[in-house]
Amino acid sequence: MKDEPEFDLIRCLQEIHRRGIRCLLIGRWAVAQHGAPVVTADYDFWVDPKERNRLFAMLLEVFDAELPPGVRLDKPIATIYVGPDKIDCFSTRKMVNADGQALAFSEVYERSVEKRDPGADLSFRVPCIDDLIALKKFPSKDPVKHARNLEDIRYLKTLKS
Repeated sequence: MKDEPEFDLIRCLQEIHRRGIRCLLIGRWAVAQHGAPVVTADYDFWVDPKERNRLFAMLLEVFDAELPPGVRLDKPIATIYVGPDKIDCFSTRKMVNADGQALAFSEVYERSVEKRDPGADLSFRVPCIDDLIALKKFPSKDPVKHARNLEDIRYLKTLKS
C-alpha cells in the first residue's frame, strides 16, 4: 500500500526559491512570519500568473499533489491537495478587497519582505504588513474564517503602532 503523501512547507519554500518561482506565502502562515501567535491548517500562495504552471508542476512532482475532480489549473484560484493538506494557489494579476482596494501582484511582490534562514537554505517572501492587512480584507461567508481574518488584522495593526 502506498503511503499518503505529506506536505512539507519548508521543503516547498526551498523548491520555490531554488526554481526561481515568483511567489508569495500569504494567509495565516504569512501573518505568523510577522510574529503572530496563530495556527492554520492550510497553505496559501499568490504566484505570478506567468509562473503558475511552474508552481503546479513542482507541487505535482515533489509532493505527489492531487487535483480534485473538475479543478482547472488555468483558473485564477486553484486548490490542490497533498494528502490531507489543502494548498490554495492564487494566480491573479490583481485582487480587489472588500474595501475596494486593488492589489496588483507585481506591486505587492516588490513591497514584500524576504524571510531567510541560511541554516535551512531557506529564503521566501511574504507581503509587507500593509499589504497583508489589505489581503485579509476579503469577504468570507465562513464566520470562523471572517473572525480569524479580523483577529489577524488587529494583530498586524499592533505591529505598526
